[in-house]
Amino acid sequence: MSFSILRTSTRSLRSTRPSSLTAIRFYANKPTSETDKKMSSATEQAGEAVKKAGQAFQSDGAIGSQFNSDGNIGSVGQAVGGPFAADGAIGKNFTESGAVGGSVQKGAEDVEGAGEEGKKQ
Repeated sequence: MSFSILRTSTRSLRSTRPSSLTAIRFYANKPTSETDKKMSSATEQAGEAVKKAGQAFQSDGAIGSQFNSDGNIGSVGQAVGGPFAADGAIGKNFTESGAVGGSVQKGAEDVEGAGEEGKKQ
């Protein structure tokens, strides 16, 4: 009885395999020129979006500039003064060359560079 079950399962496995490579259809590997144009356009748009995101976080960008001593967020630290001022023990870490601000600046530049690379591909 167990022999017949094994024989049945072997037969069902064989029937699911293609008999040759011509039995496999490669529809996804046949891009059209219209498809290529759409993909190229989408890649360029994605690259541009990534580049703009990187620019926004740089110290002179829309988001990064808010953390400068004259920006909305940075001016609060300036108003409090002491360690929170731009030259204070805490505030100096949030400048473009500080530990936190420098990391964000470098990350923003890396993201902007990745956006440029994405547009080229």
